[in-house]
Amino acid sequence: MSPLDFIKSKNEKVEELVKETPKVKAEPVAEKKNPVQPEKQVQNIQIHSEIDSMLLDRLRSQPQTLDEIDVEVVSKPKEGVHKLTLPSELEPYTKKYAFCWIFKRKQSIDEACDQLHYKLTNRLYFPELPDHVFSARGIIERGDNVLAFRPMHIDIEMRKAPGLESTQRIKSRQSAHEGDPNFYIPKPEEGAEEKKIVGV
Repeated sequence: MSPLDFIKSKNEKVEELVKETPKVKAEPVAEKKNPVQPEKQVQNIQIHSEIDSMLLDRLRSQPQTLDEIDVEVVSKPKEGVHKLTLPSELEPYTKKYAFCWIFKRKQSIDEACDQLHYKLTNRLYFPELPDHVFSARGIIERGDNVLAFRPMHIDIEMRKAPGLESTQRIKSRQSAHEGDPNFYIPKPEEGAEEKKIVGV
């Protein structure tokens, strides 16, 4: 039997098997009906930078018409008031807390908060203050400065530290050579007023 005849006989057997196999009717699958879903509303989200947010706040707070701008009254600036003057709303707290403006830079804020015991002034500590005192971040800031505070008793102690350190350094220099045989301290002349001679 040649290979060609062998392949033909195999094909005939396969055809006979296919004819003998009963055909199974596939049942139609019921389509799942989805409940009617409401159309999704697309919401536009705008992301603004810090400066954009500040400008938008400024635009909202400005007069809406030129007529409002024309009738604006210029008030005379108060003497002694400048851009870093403490807000007048914080005056009642100045006896209990010491306030300080800190440069808005990570290194300055870290040093003030971690080493000098300052806390950033925000709504959490002063909820009764009006909204206009605070910025969008919820803190009091002016330009490149942010307002911080600490209790007055801590402020008094922290202010003493540089003076104490300076006094200790002066005393250590004055007594640095006491009892040292290699250090010469001149003696006062006879008849001269006795004055303490300090060797440096």
